[in-house]
Parts: sequence; C-alpha cells; structure tokens
Amino acid sequence: MSPPDVPSPVRVLVVDDEPLIRSGFRFVLGVDPSINVIGEAADGAAAIELTRLHRPDVVLMDVRMPGVGGPEATAAIVAQSDAYVLAMTSFDSEGQLLRMLTAGASGYLLKDEAPDRIVDGVRRTAAGETVISGRSTAQLVRSAVANEGGEGRRAAAERVAVLTGRERDVAQAVAGGATNQQIGAALHISAGTVKTHLEQVFAKLGVRNRVQVGVIFERAGLGPAEV
Repeated sequence: MSPPDVPSPVRVLVVDDEPLIRSGFRFVLGVDPSINVIGEAADGAAAIELTRLHRPDVVLMDVRMPGVGGPEATAAIVAQSDAYVLAMTSFDSEGQLLRMLTAGASGYLLKDEAPDRIVDGVRRTAAGETVISGRSTAQLVRSAVANEGGEGRRAAAERVAVLTGRERDVAQAVAGGATNQQIGAALHISAGTVKTHLEQVFAKLGVRNRVQVGVIFERAGLGPAEV
C-alpha cells in the first residue's frame, strides 16, 4: 500500500525529444502498478500544455530540448500547477542542472539509472522529497553556485532577510539536506513544527522545494547548517 502522502496511482508525464527514450521510460514505469504514465511530450511547449490539460503528479523532464527547453518548461509548470518536476539528463552538467533546480525542479536523475532507481525516484518525488543522483543536494548546489562567481548574492541575501530567526534556522538546516526529523531533534521542536516553519519559508522565499532553499542560501553566502 502506498504511503498516505504519495498519490496512488502516481500520474506521470514523460517529456523528452527522443521517441525511443520516451518509450523506454514508459516501459520502465509501466511495470509498477502504482504509477500511471498519462502522456508524453516531445518538447517543453507540449509539456506545459499537457500539464495544464491532464494535471500529472510528476513530470519527468529532459534538460535539453529544441524550442522550449527543460528549465523554461519547468518554471512554467511549477507556476501553473501542483506538479513536481524531476529532471532527467544523460550528462551531469552542474550549470544545466542548477538552472533546472532554480526553475523549480525537485531533483534530478541520470537517464541511465537502473529501472528500480527511476521508479523509486518518481515515487519519492511525488511524496515531495528531493531526489539527487550521485551526490548530496548541498554538494551539487555548492559546486554549481560557486561557478556563478557571486552573481545574485545581494538579491538572495535580501530574500533571506525576511525570515524570522527560527525560520532561518530551519531553512539553513534544510539547505544542508537535513530531514524534518533531524531538524526537530537539533532545534528541540517537533517535526510538525518544523513543517509549519518550512511552509512559511517556502512562502516568504517564493519557492516550492527544499533544493531551491539551498540555492538561495548558498547564493547569499550563508551555506548550510550542520545538524
């Protein structure tokens, strides 16, 4: 039985400009009865429209596509729907992945991951978790933001400044990849209280997921907190 915070079945839209790759994902995901592939799109523009029409829970999004690319489509989808976006890439490019994460993707996997890893990634994404291939969220964000050369630091610091002290503590721990349970134990508050604070953090920072919190804190030069 699916956990209560995971839709059942998980409705998935597959987006890739290669028909063979789309077919492969459909086959891999179709083996699991808790996942329903409700459509396919060959580019970002079609992905935006199909998300509007069919309201998937998770969008598997290729990073590079002709026309409307992955980052642009991701930004539009998270703005117009409640769908989570899981980036899928055949290369591990920090710059491209940071664009996807900043646009609102909940994480990323490589296209050559094992089938069970892809299925697990889709289910975890549907549950609101962060899915990152190969490295920790904090490592990816730190390395990618370092390559920006300090761009956006002032804007990020201004966004963080609106948080209360407790919200900042929670957000900084989230930026380090800590779970709600770990944060609660470190701050001597319940996981439910952490969740409430985190909802306020998302609203004040104008983000939808934990990765985006990490990007803002790293850009602000604050870095993650140890928990």
